[in-house]
Amino acid sequence: MSEAYALQHNTLSSMLASASYSDSEILSVLFENGIVDPDGVRDIMNKKRTEKLLSYHNHKIWKGDDGRWRTFLPDPDKPKGRKLVSRATEDDLKALLCEYYSDQEEEFRKKSLTMEKLLEDWLAYKGKRFSKSTIERNRSTWKSLYAGEPIVKVPICNLTSDMIAEWMEEKIAIKKMNKHQYNSFSSVIRQMMEYAVKLGIIYSNPVESIKIMNRELRPEPKKASETQVFMPDERDVVIRYALEQYKVGRSYTQRFVPLAIAFLLSVSLRRGEVTALRFEDLNGRNLTLSRAFSHGAGEIVERLKDAEGWREVYVVPSALEIIDLVRAERKRLELPEDGDIFVIDGRYQSFYSALGKMINNYCDELCIPRRSLHSTRRTCASMMHASNISDLTIQAQLGHKDLRTTQNSYCYDLSRDDERYELISQAFA
Repeated sequence: MSEAYALQHNTLSSMLASASYSDSEILSVLFENGIVDPDGVRDIMNKKRTEKLLSYHNHKIWKGDDGRWRTFLPDPDKPKGRKLVSRATEDDLKALLCEYYSDQEEEFRKKSLTMEKLLEDWLAYKGKRFSKSTIERNRSTWKSLYAGEPIVKVPICNLTSDMIAEWMEEKIAIKKMNKHQYNSFSSVIRQMMEYAVKLGIIYSNPVESIKIMNRELRPEPKKASETQVFMPDERDVVIRYALEQYKVGRSYTQRFVPLAIAFLLSVSLRRGEVTALRFEDLNGRNLTLSRAFSHGAGEIVERLKDAEGWREVYVVPSALEIIDLVRAERKRLELPEDGDIFVIDGRYQSFYSALGKMINNYCDELCIPRRSLHSTRRTCASMMHASNISDLTIQAQLGHKDLRTTQNSYCYDLSRDDERYELISQAFA
């Protein structure tokens, strides 16, 4: 290396190391200064391309006694589904193979795709329709239950229902999965197979015919009501305390968080939904919900988790009074009265986080067991259930796709243990 070239090379290296450049800018500099030979790069790329095309070929290549090189190519019209081809030299034969597989590459690529190879494309496709947190859960499930498994290395077109079922049953037994864990586990392979159908890799989803019996799953007793909902007396205390804390007014930007907590104990919204709530959503005693704040994406998304992407819920009188309080306070503070209800200055992320922290603080300060903010939804569902409201109505208010989710995971008995015992004792008196 000449002294001038070394100086130039060192100068370029220092420049590239001390500044931020895109890959294309760096390559442009390297080519322009002769540090990288374009012809050499093309040779490497052509070699890689040839290796990839030849990797599709599963038949032996050999040299005959006559000096010609031979192999077989697929031919569905032949009795054995293949035909013999030959060329004078090995390079000529490989050129023929490359030409053939180049024309068939997309089909061969599809036939060679495995779950492992399809993963990132599937996650990217799903990421256009679901939140970042959902994609991260899928990735976490893959890492813990799929990564490294032999089945994810098998071409998808070769997977059968029996093969998948056997693997799933073995995995369920090893991990001692309950129903919730199984649903998370099975949704990955089910959705990946649906995506494979969409791409034309397979004609039908082999997972759809697989039925896992409940007895194969670890029983999961329903959690005690006292840990999942605010009991009636606790709910009343939390609402009163939240209204008192609102009057204290410790924070300007989070001024309406206490009112939002009181609101959520009467209207069954998700945290992201109440964060995105606007005055225009309210029409008399009804709320039309069509947007939510996505914690994972850090922004408002114009669709709910519900099957239809929107829903209507009733707003009871006590909750309407809270909205009137917010409206009056916004007017006093000269804040907009036609946009967000609870969020000030568009600080959705901090409001969303403050809701979770404040409900924990309230529980601690009131000396009652901590409940998550999501417990307010279960509390609303359980109160409606205790008032003999139809389960279908409760499902619609909560926005669940499956009625069983409402019944099994949201409706709890609001009586305490001593009350239940007394009632049962009286029944047998």
